[in-house]
Amino acid sequence: MTAQINEPQLRAAFETMRNAGQRGRELAALLHKRGTRARISARVSGGFTLNFINTIFLQPPRENASESEFRQWVTLLAHEACHIEQRHWVDSIQQEIIAYQTQCRVARELDIDLGTLHDAFEKLNPALTSDQRVAQFALTSIFFGAPAAVVYACLPLAQPRGARALWPGLRQMFAVLRAARMTRP
Repeated sequence: MTAQINEPQLRAAFETMRNAGQRGRELAALLHKRGTRARISARVSGGFTLNFINTIFLQPPRENASESEFRQWVTLLAHEACHIEQRHWVDSIQQEIIAYQTQCRVARELDIDLGTLHDAFEKLNPALTSDQRVAQFALTSIFFGAPAAVVYACLPLAQPRGARALWPGLRQMFAVLRAARMTRP
């Protein structure tokens, strides 16, 4: 299969990620293997992955973005590609730690510093409940007032599986709907 990326800016981001380094190449290869669709949407703040339809949505890059800003946008694609790799339909703080660590790794490969994100997530162990709590606080603080904070606030710490994922999945769905109302013009 081939990744389904039609917008020129997103195609350029995909190629930049693929050429960034080992982790970027792995994520690009995964998106190709899975035939993942990636789209730009002004209705999204940051990025959003829907694993059940194998699709990534990214906010549009800033008009006249600098090279550094473009590379930051590329790391957002890497973050969402990590969620595709995880294959979970319901998210968790545990999976967000892994995705943010991946984003920081690709940022290093692109020779940029993500500052606050790097400081908040780089040294956390996603398997430790104490680190999951630290990450939950960081996510709701860093994104305070943004639609993402609404979603992050409802996520379970550890990854739910099987029937245990039903309630967290419903909570996340309603949080996404609330967050979507925040991004309406």
